[in-house]
Amino acid sequence: MTRKFLLSLLLFLLGISAFKISYAATLENVRYSYGSGTVRIVLDLTDKTDFEESTAENPSRSIIDLQNTRVAPNLHNYSAELNSTAAKKIRVAQFNSNTTRIVIETMAAVNIFKLNNGPSGYRIVIDVGNAAFKENPELNKPKEPEIKIETPKEEKELKDDKKSKEDKKSKDDKKSKDDKKSKDDKKSKDDKKSKDDRKSKDDKKSKDDEPKNIEDDLKELTGLDGKTIVIDPGHGGGDAGAIGPTGVMEKSVTLRVSLELEKLLKAEGANVIMTRRTDKPVSPRGDSASAIEELQARCDVANRLKADIFISIHADSFTNPDARGSTGYYYEKSTSPDGRRLADAIRRGLCEQIQTPSRGTKPCNFYVVRHTDMPATLLELAFISNPEEEKILDSEEGIKKAAQGILDGIEDYFG
Repeated sequence: MTRKFLLSLLLFLLGISAFKISYAATLENVRYSYGSGTVRIVLDLTDKTDFEESTAENPSRSIIDLQNTRVAPNLHNYSAELNSTAAKKIRVAQFNSNTTRIVIETMAAVNIFKLNNGPSGYRIVIDVGNAAFKENPELNKPKEPEIKIETPKEEKELKDDKKSKEDKKSKDDKKSKDDKKSKDDKKSKDDKKSKDDRKSKDDKKSKDDEPKNIEDDLKELTGLDGKTIVIDPGHGGGDAGAIGPTGVMEKSVTLRVSLELEKLLKAEGANVIMTRRTDKPVSPRGDSASAIEELQARCDVANRLKADIFISIHADSFTNPDARGSTGYYYEKSTSPDGRRLADAIRRGLCEQIQTPSRGTKPCNFYVVRHTDMPATLLELAFISNPEEEKILDSEEGIKKAAQGILDGIEDYFG
């Protein structure tokens, strides 16, 4: 009995210990860059995390505590001097067992926001210097004038020296006056010509100096600005695809999600091409096209444009209504090795948003991922044959969340 009790106690204590050292996220990297009077600090984390802000004085500091987060070994006691008027220094430390503390020495305003993408998971972006600096009375205190008392001898020497300098200056002034007149005449002509040029430059500089919209600035961080992305809403026209228990059609769901995704991607600066925008086939032959002709027409859109990625959106179906979950597919023998990574990132983002079980990332032989020249994936959103998942796919909230999840995955892929 005693041995059983001790063993149970040991297991209980080990469980507590394991619980204490578990973390939701790891801070893996700290990066920073400079703007005009600003500093942008980017924290790369393996997962989402919450944070708390506070400030301290002497010196003025902004403190960000990342909750349930640990510091990667390479960042223990990390510090860096910042070459900016907005901030002097940044330090990183494990504040306690489940809190990572970021300390920024600054007197400027701090703006923090989160992005659901990053090299390995997620990002927290800290902008320092977006608003006016706080005044420091000590630094702005006027200096007392320096007073020097001179002896009579020093006064005479100073007067003689001053008179000598004034005589010389009088001669020089006469000579320089003629030179100045000649220069002024030339300058007057040059000024007229350069005035218009300077005005044009000042106008351009004024526009360049305007602060960027934060949404425009984020395009660079997400990595989507300028990328060409082809979205392929599955089925369409006479091909309804799978049909759910209440009559919801796969072709309608895939088009709704695709159109919502298009809006989100364009907001991030991506060049988005849809294989179809209406309830029509893609092939010029319409409903008379063979299945292969229709599928090849979708591939041709992406191949002709040399797209960066291709995403074909579908909804799964099975005879057993209990089947459920989301799946990402890729072509294993593709000449583009990043297909699996793309499929995996998008499937993860989707499952997190619509809370469906993950059925994993799987190799396939589907035509549209086999015959496209770039990283490609076919995504099964959920089982339209499952009554609960059919409701998700037919709801406005479900459509928006599915599109957001796919966007998160695309950002992760390009991040």
